[in-house]
Amino acid sequence: MKQLETFLYISILGLIGMFGIYLQSILLEEEIEEESITERHDPDYYILNFIATGLDKNGQRRYVLKADRMAHFPDDGTAVFDRPHVIQYEEGLAPRHTYADSGWMNATGDEIIMTDNVKVVVEADERGPGGTLKSNRLRILLDKEAQDSL
Repeated sequence: MKQLETFLYISILGLIGMFGIYLQSILLEEEIEEESITERHDPDYYILNFIATGLDKNGQRRYVLKADRMAHFPDDGTAVFDRPHVIQYEEGLAPRHTYADSGWMNATGDEIIMTDNVKVVVEADERGPGGTLKSNRLRILLDKEAQDSL
């Protein structure tokens, strides 16, 4: 009887030990997911008092983009702006000023989405008396031939 009891204790301890080894192997096999910096949507740099000028192929100014702050995101190449101000120039016409609380630019730099308290001001010129437009969202398509220079 004593041998049966000893065998039972050894069997129970063996099962507990095997269960412990099994649990440990499960925990060790799970890979810890590490976030890659390229998968995150964090800005890689900020520019305060940002100003960029877009030129056409002849070197003529097409637009000026100003912002209190610009943040660039390396994962998708986009940029966001705090209090952007875009001035667009067309030959023979008055400049068009667009203001907003925030803005977003695509990776190619030819599209800007202005959001929150958008205001467009056009002065009088040969087209007409000018005016003001207000909106919550506005899409600006910049000249695709424009080249940014800081």
